[in-house]
Amino acid sequence: MKILEIKDCPKSSWFQSKQILYKNDEGVELRWDYIERIASKVSVIIIPRFKESGDFLLVRQYRVIFDKYIIGFPAGIIDGNETVEAGALRELREETGYSGKIKEISPPLTTNSALIRETACCILVELDDNAVPRRQRLEASEKIEVFRVKESDLSSFLENATARGDLISAGPWFVHMTAERLRP
Repeated sequence: MKILEIKDCPKSSWFQSKQILYKNDEGVELRWDYIERIASKVSVIIIPRFKESGDFLLVRQYRVIFDKYIIGFPAGIIDGNETVEAGALRELREETGYSGKIKEISPPLTTNSALIRETACCILVELDDNAVPRRQRLEASEKIEVFRVKESDLSSFLENATARGDLISAGPWFVHMTAERLRP
């Protein structure tokens, strides 16, 4: 993929820029700029983990806004009247070819509450260790590679990705950090 142009986009089909005028507790009038999705929907971040081995499923996805690949978990936006569960399993199938069983769903979480008004649910999905993925069903804007990574190899996998110029999404880094740093 190749970037042809970057331009200001005050109006979009996907998001809108907003500004809040408010008063703080001392009565000082302030403004805060942010963006918001049009017809705001919940996003999903899927954490796929193989049942027996504990391996993680990660994606390496080209993201045009950085003109780089990002290492992350599969993710997406809930469609229409779709439930969080159905949307998470659909996104997992589309991006990775895998199907799984939902084990846990977080409450709606903020991902960057200073910049974007959006919530995301984290969904832990259990995969069968012998599962064979089907073909990915990617949109024209998506370019995604899928990696099965052992928990013990997560640190080196992320280091190698960084060394080749990839950016790391917060989700896999948080998992790595807590597994490595908070273990007794």
